[in-house]
Amino acid sequence: MQNFVTRFPTLREAWEQGLQQGLNQVALNMLREGIDLAQVAKLTELSLEQVKSLQDSDLDNSQALVKDFLELSESSLNKIWLNPEEDEAWKDL
Repeated sequence: MQNFVTRFPTLREAWEQGLQQGLNQVALNMLREGIDLAQVAKLTELSLEQVKSLQDSDLDNSQALVKDFLELSESSLNKIWLNPEEDEAWKDL
């Protein structure tokens, strides 16, 4: 509780932070559905720069997740299922 009080000295500041996080999440959801950046900005009343920043950070996160998944998948396949010949074939895919 102390950490919350230190981070948000007033209830209004906490409410505003929660509202901003909610708007950001709605904007991200809209972007993921393919809605145009300008339309997302208009509907959420976020600036076009804020929406673009959210889109960029989401893309960065998605790329990191894919990279992690591929590394884990390759590592798992190499260790568990594949013999050396199959491993070489897998690398060419």
